[in-house]
Amino acid sequence: MCKNIEKQIFNYLSENLTPKKLEHSYNVAMLAADLASRHSSNDTLKARTAGLLHDCAKLMTDKELIDFFKKRNKTLKYFKDISKFSPHLLHSFAGGNVAREKFKIKDKDILNAIKNHTLGRENMSVLEKIIFVADYVSRDRKWKYAKRIRNLAKNDLNKAFFEALIKKMEYVVNNSMWMCPQIIDTWNWYVSNGKKDN
Repeated sequence: MCKNIEKQIFNYLSENLTPKKLEHSYNVAMLAADLASRHSSNDTLKARTAGLLHDCAKLMTDKELIDFFKKRNKTLKYFKDISKFSPHLLHSFAGGNVAREKFKIKDKDILNAIKNHTLGRENMSVLEKIIFVADYVSRDRKWKYAKRIRNLAKNDLNKAFFEALIKKMEYVVNNSMWMCPQIIDTWNWYVSNGKKDN
């Protein structure tokens, strides 16, 4: 990943995100780079790139997101249900496609980190967990548990990931919202495989 791509990404995000979303993407990238340096399995440039691009499709409308995948004949495991009950969740998957198509990113770990930053998946890589956590607790996030999970992530990424996963699911339940089966699959895999702490 070269520095020139970061400049192209910033220019693209400046044109396609609100100032608030752009700030969030920057904060996620900075936290992701910090976590990558602490947990050493990924270089910081990969983490920054994934962090910057994680919400690159966030401002697409529900219809645009659905059409985005229909035009590409892309099949997602829960596309039909997501399209019906919570189409905004498609932004993560669309973001992975934008990263690949617009910026020619071929690194599967970066693409997976973008695609799975909202719902997670079974057996996530360190980079995927970093982006999942960084998105949830970046410096601009003001909710009750953000600072504590952010600090936890600096020392124990796996515990921070699992806590962020729990809080996301609690939010959906507490607000009587539709729960995407993919996040349930994520939860079930980590619990049934005894991976809560690793």
